[in-house]
Amino acid sequence: MSTAQPRDPADANVAMQEVAINAYRTEGAMVLVAPMPGVMPDDVEITVDGPTISLRAELRSDAPKDYVIHEWDYGAYERTVDIGDGYGGDVTATLGKGQLVVSISAGDGRSDGPVVVHPGGPDQL
Repeated sequence: MSTAQPRDPADANVAMQEVAINAYRTEGAMVLVAPMPGVMPDDVEITVDGPTISLRAELRSDAPKDYVIHEWDYGAYERTVDIGDGYGGDVTATLGKGQLVVSISAGDGRSDGPVVVHPGGPDQL
Protein backbone atom coordinates (compact mmCIF):
# COMPACT_ATOMS: atom_id res chain seq x y z
CA MET A 1 0.00 0.00 0.00
CA SER A 2 0.91 3.65 -0.32
CA THR A 3 3.23 5.32 2.15
CA ALA A 4 2.24 8.82 1.01
CA GLN A 5 1.55 11.34 3.74
CA PRO A 6 -1.68 13.35 3.76
CA ARG A 7 -1.27 16.65 1.95
CA ASP A 8 -1.87 19.84 3.89
CA PRO A 9 -3.26 22.47 1.47
CA ALA A 10 -1.88 25.22 3.72
CA ASP A 11 1.63 23.77 3.33
CA ALA A 12 3.80 26.27 1.45
CA ASN A 13 5.47 23.34 -0.36
CA VAL A 14 2.25 22.43 -2.18
CA ALA A 15 2.54 23.90 -5.65
CA MET A 16 -0.34 25.68 -7.31
CA GLN A 17 -1.62 23.85 -10.38
CA GLU A 18 -1.95 25.90 -13.56
CA VAL A 19 -5.55 25.14 -14.40
CA ALA A 20 -6.51 24.50 -18.02
CA ILE A 21 -9.19 26.73 -19.51
CA ASN A 22 -11.54 26.87 -22.44
CA ALA A 23 -12.43 30.35 -23.70
CA TYR A 24 -14.92 31.53 -26.27
CA ARG A 25 -16.47 34.78 -27.43
CA THR A 26 -20.16 35.50 -27.57
CA GLU A 27 -21.70 38.55 -29.21
CA GLY A 28 -21.21 40.58 -26.04
CA ALA A 29 -18.65 38.81 -23.87
CA MET A 30 -15.55 36.68 -23.44
CA VAL A 31 -16.33 33.51 -21.48
CA LEU A 32 -13.72 31.44 -19.63
CA VAL A 33 -14.45 27.95 -18.30
CA ALA A 34 -12.01 26.26 -15.90
CA PRO A 35 -12.25 22.96 -14.03
CA MET A 36 -11.92 23.54 -10.28
CA PRO A 37 -13.11 20.42 -8.48
CA GLY A 38 -12.99 20.39 -4.72
CA VAL A 39 -13.40 24.13 -4.11
CA MET A 40 -16.38 26.26 -3.10
CA PRO A 41 -17.34 29.67 -4.55
CA ASP A 42 -15.86 31.45 -1.50
CA ASP A 43 -12.51 29.74 -2.17
CA VAL A 44 -12.12 31.40 -5.60
CA GLU A 45 -10.43 34.75 -6.17
CA ILE A 46 -10.78 36.51 -9.52
CA THR A 47 -8.88 39.68 -10.33
CA VAL A 48 -8.97 41.72 -13.51
CA ASP A 49 -6.20 44.15 -14.38
CA GLY A 50 -6.73 45.75 -17.79
CA PRO A 51 -6.65 43.01 -20.41
CA THR A 52 -5.51 40.36 -17.90
CA ILE A 53 -7.69 38.14 -15.71
CA SER A 54 -6.31 35.96 -12.91
CA LEU A 55 -8.12 32.97 -11.41
CA ARG A 56 -6.99 31.47 -8.11
CA ALA A 57 -8.50 28.95 -5.71
CA GLU A 58 -7.34 27.00 -2.71
CA LEU A 59 -8.83 24.10 -0.81
CA ARG A 60 -10.16 24.65 2.67
CA SER A 61 -9.09 21.17 3.67
CA ASP A 62 -7.94 18.00 2.03
CA ALA A 63 -9.56 14.62 2.57
CA PRO A 64 -6.57 12.46 3.54
CA LYS A 65 -6.59 9.05 1.94
CA ASP A 66 -4.16 6.16 1.82
CA TYR A 67 -3.95 6.21 -1.97
CA VAL A 68 -2.78 3.18 -3.91
CA ILE A 69 -2.24 5.44 -6.95
CA HIS A 70 -2.16 9.23 -6.52
CA GLU A 71 -1.54 11.06 -9.79
CA TRP A 72 -3.50 14.32 -9.38
CA ASP A 73 -4.69 16.63 -6.64
CA TYR A 74 -7.74 18.74 -5.92
CA GLY A 75 -6.68 22.41 -5.92
CA ALA A 76 -4.88 24.67 -5.38
CA TYR A 77 -5.43 26.28 -8.76
CA GLU A 78 -4.23 29.37 -10.55
CA ARG A 79 -4.22 30.80 -14.05
CA THR A 80 -3.62 34.20 -15.61
CA VAL A 81 -5.00 34.88 -19.07
CA ASP A 82 -4.66 37.81 -21.46
CA ILE A 83 -8.21 38.42 -22.67
CA GLY A 84 -7.21 41.20 -25.06
CA ASP A 85 -8.70 44.61 -25.56
CA GLY A 86 -12.40 45.31 -25.82
CA TYR A 87 -13.55 43.43 -22.71
CA GLY A 88 -13.70 46.17 -20.11
CA GLY A 89 -17.25 45.55 -18.94
CA ASP A 90 -18.55 43.86 -15.83
CA VAL A 91 -17.42 40.40 -14.79
CA THR A 92 -19.78 37.68 -13.56
CA ALA A 93 -18.78 34.25 -12.28
CA THR A 94 -20.40 31.00 -11.18
CA LEU A 95 -18.98 27.77 -9.79
CA GLY A 96 -20.91 24.54 -9.93
CA LYS A 97 -20.24 20.86 -10.60
CA GLY A 98 -16.50 21.57 -10.46
CA GLN A 99 -16.57 24.20 -13.23
CA LEU A 100 -15.79 27.88 -12.85
CA VAL A 101 -17.48 30.00 -15.54
CA VAL A 102 -16.40 33.64 -15.88
CA SER A 103 -18.02 36.07 -18.29
CA ILE A 104 -16.29 39.38 -19.09
CA SER A 105 -18.60 41.81 -20.89
CA ALA A 106 -17.45 43.70 -23.94
CA GLY A 107 -17.19 47.46 -23.68
CA ASP A 108 -16.15 49.73 -20.85
CA GLY A 109 -17.33 50.60 -17.38
CA ARG A 110 -16.19 47.68 -15.25
CA SER A 111 -17.16 48.04 -11.60
CA ASP A 112 -14.29 48.24 -9.15
CA GLY A 113 -13.88 45.68 -6.42
CA PRO A 114 -13.68 41.92 -6.11
CA VAL A 115 -15.58 39.57 -8.38
CA VAL A 116 -18.15 37.60 -6.39
CA VAL A 117 -18.38 33.95 -7.45
CA HIS A 118 -21.93 32.65 -7.19
CA PRO A 119 -22.99 29.02 -6.83
CA GLY A 120 -24.30 27.70 -10.10
CA GLY A 121 -22.85 26.19 -13.20
CA PRO A 122 -22.23 26.57 -16.90
CA ASP A 123 -25.95 26.96 -17.68
CA GLN A 124 -26.33 29.80 -15.14
CA LEU A 125 -24.60 32.51 -17.24
